[in-house]
Amino acid sequence: MGLAVGAGLVLVLACVLVPLFLLLRLDHNELARWSDIGQALGPVAVFFSGVAFIGITAALLMQGRELRNQREELTIAREEQQRSSELAMRELHTDLIKMAIDDPELRSVWPAPAPGHETTRKDHYCNLILNLQKVAYETHTIDLPELRGALRFLMTSPDMRAFWSRTRSAHVTITESDGPEEVFTAEVDAAYAATIAP
Repeated sequence: MGLAVGAGLVLVLACVLVPLFLLLRLDHNELARWSDIGQALGPVAVFFSGVAFIGITAALLMQGRELRNQREELTIAREEQQRSSELAMRELHTDLIKMAIDDPELRSVWPAPAPGHETTRKDHYCNLILNLQKVAYETHTIDLPELRGALRFLMTSPDMRAFWSRTRSAHVTITESDGPEEVFTAEVDAAYAATIAP
């Protein structure tokens, strides 16, 4: 870095001192001759100025592209971190449900899926199965047509239909105004409606 600065200063000094030297040492005819040479070399200077301008413009464009790429990478990293946090929360939710399935005392802590109905191990198990489908869809393990097919298949189970008929209103209330949750609830509801339709 210091060497480049020193070379730059030498060039600047040369650009100032050489013309001064020529002015002081040469007569009028020789100065006129050097002037003609300078005018003849003018297009070369213009060419190099243009090349320098193009180089600077290209460098700025490349820098802008790199900044855009960095912003995109940061956005992707932020989305991945958010997705990882959501998956960790779902794993915790799954662990809590498993504990409730295994222990009747812990199961009683969960609110009833519908008035006058006690929460059963089957209710929690059905909830786990639906959560699995939701995670698979949100992580793009399955696409929307596969999700719909899986939900329609699950709704052929009388236990799954009974679970959804009891918990549907609670799910709709909980997921209301939450985009992805609301979409999934609507898909489950559509599969349920298609299964019970005559």
